[in-house]
Amino acid sequence: MRTGVWLFPDAPSAALLDAGSAAEAGGLTEFWLGDEGPARDPFAVLAALATRTERLVLGVGVTNPYLRHPAVTATTMATVHELSGGRGVLGLGPGGHLALGPVGLAPRDHLTACRRAMDVMRGVLEGRAVEGYSPPQHAMTAPDLPIVVGARGERFNRWASEVADGVFLAGIAPSLLPTVIAWAQSVRPVALSLYVSTLLDERTLDATRPRMIHAFSNGPDELLARAGLDRRAAQEAATALSGGDESPAARLMTDERIDLVLARGERRVREVLSALIRAHGPASVGIALLGDDPVDQVERAAAALRPLREEFT
Repeated sequence: MRTGVWLFPDAPSAALLDAGSAAEAGGLTEFWLGDEGPARDPFAVLAALATRTERLVLGVGVTNPYLRHPAVTATTMATVHELSGGRGVLGLGPGGHLALGPVGLAPRDHLTACRRAMDVMRGVLEGRAVEGYSPPQHAMTAPDLPIVVGARGERFNRWASEVADGVFLAGIAPSLLPTVIAWAQSVRPVALSLYVSTLLDERTLDATRPRMIHAFSNGPDELLARAGLDRRAAQEAATALSGGDESPAARLMTDERIDLVLARGERRVREVLSALIRAHGPASVGIALLGDDPVDQVERAAAALRPLREEFT
């Protein structure tokens, strides 16, 4: 079983590279970067990390089918895969407001778009013609590059169980994960990567509080019901946050609501992940990190996950 971290790519690129090196030095075996549109480009950072690391699995968790053509996405990640000696993982998902809102995109049928993207990506990686793609003479291929799906909803995860190499489940309330896992295993068993949102340094809780609105604004109805939160209010607060006004999100994100989606402290995240490992036997587990210093956060995460590595690997 692999252990790893997921990072939001808002730190300077050099810091993200140092965080990747720190992950490998600390014994972690996966390093995921989100793709949130106008932030640091995860593919570029992972390509650089491919030449700085030796064992670390390098994943984009997750990109969307809108901001790049799927054929370009596939070859970009295939290049990372090639540079790393076969350590890349391409994550595909619907994309949220953070990535799509700044460029004015509001697609209505995410699943159809992702189905088409998956078909094109598979065609590119396998070197065969599909609808929307004809391989040129100079095309590269990477048939062993895994494609995983990262989403919270039922339709997406049942589709992932049909076609994907695995699922990357992050940003999901721990209490909802068993239901989502069941969807992802409904057609055929696929590899599970389970990442729990974690705040390792509770001194940064107030700074982190507004950002947790995204777990609800894009979250399932069941989570909103448990939180007693109206989706429109959550989405309006998320929009205000993107525009620089944290106050609506900070007011909505009470401690009780935060505890639905966030594991606070090393002990709590180990408890959550240990239970998930025993119940579901995932291929990998990890921490979706929240904090300003990526190197410090990764080093803390490596220490927090060490007991799990010793017990389960």
